[in-house]
Amino acid sequence: MNGKNYYREPVEIEIYIKKSGKIRNIVKDMLIELVDEEPIHEKSREIFDYFKKKNAPIDIIEMQNVFPEMILPVYESYFSKMEFYEKLSIHLKQGLSGIISSWRTAIYFTELLLKYEPTIASIQHIGNFNAYNLNYLIIKLNEAGETFVLEDSSVEFLIKRRNQAHEGKPPDKQFDKLLELWRYRKNSLF
Repeated sequence: MNGKNYYREPVEIEIYIKKSGKIRNIVKDMLIELVDEEPIHEKSREIFDYFKKKNAPIDIIEMQNVFPEMILPVYESYFSKMEFYEKLSIHLKQGLSGIISSWRTAIYFTELLLKYEPTIASIQHIGNFNAYNLNYLIIKLNEAGETFVLEDSSVEFLIKRRNQAHEGKPPDKQFDKLLELWRYRKNSLF
């Protein structure tokens, strides 16, 4: 996989077997390349670099201790979600201490909180830290050999980022076909 990181989304495919006249279901993995999140300006670069050097996800609770000038922007943007960020912070710390199941819980909190972005804090100060964290957590769970599935909205988010990064490049026919099948199955279930 060229040293790149991927999220594996299972895609169920129905195959008609002519000889037996039966339909079989197989599952293929749609590999969605994870696109690195780039900081938007100098302050966000400083924040991202701090956590990257620690090989850690961006924990906005810890970030406020290290970068006290972020307290007001974080509070103004996230005061109604602070309880979730505090719980996320606990799971991130537990994951860093080696508790793999905490990465799983952290990824679900991250998916939830991603739905409330963008905010003034993320646009003007921090950058898209939830996208960075989502990638980080996917990589950690992959490294641990954990099986997990993201919400459809998170998969769409990763696909959108992947497609933006691949603009102007030759199409990946296998990816495009799996994506078409995934979207068809997703839409036909409702």
